[in-house]
Amino acid sequence: MGTSDSEPLIEVENVSKLFGLSQGVVDQLLGREPNPVRAVEDVDLTINEGDIMGIAGESGCGKTTLGKLLVKLYEPTKGSVRFDGRDITELSSEDEKVFRQRVQMIFQDPFESLNPRMTVFQSVVEPLKINDMGDSYQGRRERVIEVLNDVGLAPAEAYLNEFPKELSGGERQRVAIARALVVNPDFVVCDEPVSMLDVSIRAGVLNLMKELQDEYGLTYVFISHDLSLIRYMCNRTAIMYLGDIIEQGPTDDVVTNPKHPYTEALFDAVPEVDAYAERQRANVTGEVPDPRNPPSGCRFHPRCAKIIPPDDWTGSQEAFRRAFQFKRKVQTGQLTVEDVDPDPETADQRTVVDELLSHGLALEVPEEHRVATETSTTIDVDSLELPRQAENAVRSAARDLVEGNDEDAEQQLDREFQTICEQEHPDLREAGTQRTACHLYGESASSAERVAPDPSD
Repeated sequence: MGTSDSEPLIEVENVSKLFGLSQGVVDQLLGREPNPVRAVEDVDLTINEGDIMGIAGESGCGKTTLGKLLVKLYEPTKGSVRFDGRDITELSSEDEKVFRQRVQMIFQDPFESLNPRMTVFQSVVEPLKINDMGDSYQGRRERVIEVLNDVGLAPAEAYLNEFPKELSGGERQRVAIARALVVNPDFVVCDEPVSMLDVSIRAGVLNLMKELQDEYGLTYVFISHDLSLIRYMCNRTAIMYLGDIIEQGPTDDVVTNPKHPYTEALFDAVPEVDAYAERQRANVTGEVPDPRNPPSGCRFHPRCAKIIPPDDWTGSQEAFRRAFQFKRKVQTGQLTVEDVDPDPETADQRTVVDELLSHGLALEVPEEHRVATETSTTIDVDSLELPRQAENAVRSAARDLVEGNDEDAEQQLDREFQTICEQEHPDLREAGTQRTACHLYGESASSAERVAPDPSD
């Protein structure tokens, strides 16, 4: 495994990958600008020689796109990816041929990544032919046999003429691994390499890959949403959210002492093996935003339990979180007068305002994170102990909504409930052994003392 003294092999600097930049016919006719999917945006990452780096996150967070950028299957929209000190977007044709030999990728689905019309021998020998490696047919055949034996398909001669349909899932993935290793690469990106395999054979494939790292001197990147796999395989881990790396560091530290609120929520979501263990579910609200229109500032702030109040806030952090969520619900149209259903016989303006506040200040969070007077949809506003100015602001905004002055309500709430988390995108900064993109750490943390992590961390 890599150590702190190892040299960087992969250096990713300010890399973004946007899809959908071209303007369609309808957009041209209507004069609309393209609205691309921001799959990866402003990512910085260093992978040292000998590392097993994990890249984890929810589905759709940009993990696979980043992996394909590392092996030059995608070109970055901006930024640079350096391999062994050289920008891979500026390689000559000869240098790119060397790069293709030194860098390989193992794909998620062995049922799709192997050509069903090619035998095992044809699939594994193909990279040797493409890279013009081996002095003769016999030399290439011997190399294929050697690698098949190394990946556990022994005796290799029994597999050479088999087609993928004649192999089990584990055998197919071993063929895919052999195909990647046959050219003796330095760097291998593994995209969910065992997710399509039965649980009973996953451990065997993963242990094989660990053994092959030592034998072949490999540097790995493991892309996975399976956090137990990341912890088992990787010495370093990067966590992605909505195209952004929000935390990275030694895997054990990231798992046992996460710094970013999203990382903490991600590990809270992992089911407990012990059926009698008390489960602490993630304290987050809402769904992952649209990658075409990511939030400003920290991309996690609309869902974050530790959103930072302004310096002059006199209430609790919990009260600010709810007031800020009230603002977002109004701005996004999630809270309207039609959402409340007061008794028509007593439905004066004050009653409707109270109903709006009761719904708008409640959070859709697991029961253990609710306050005593809260249900899944309503809350007793008096129990929140909002500062007087804040309560006046939300009541005034609710009255504006009742009177149809939605724009006035939005503007008033935006002036009253501001946070650095919404205003500024946090760069990665030091947080113990980790680096995290969170305003709770670094120079901007002065206003976060109410929600700062435990000093013992």
